[in-house]
Amino acid sequence: MPAGVHLKRARTFRPESPELYERAQAAVKEVDSTMNKHINAFLRWLTHETDDLPERPQSKLE
Repeated sequence: MPAGVHLKRARTFRPESPELYERAQAAVKEVDSTMNKHINAFLRWLTHETDDLPERPQSKLE
């Protein structure tokens, strides 16, 4: 396949704010994951493909 040709069409994720995206990036890093893995896991949960939500870090408030 030529360079730059992808099998899957890109989708655009637009967080509400840069701060939210930064906090989410830090959270997935804290549980040794990626934003892509977490979004896909959430979509699988949302569409009833699984009952397992992706892991999230401990709350800073606890």
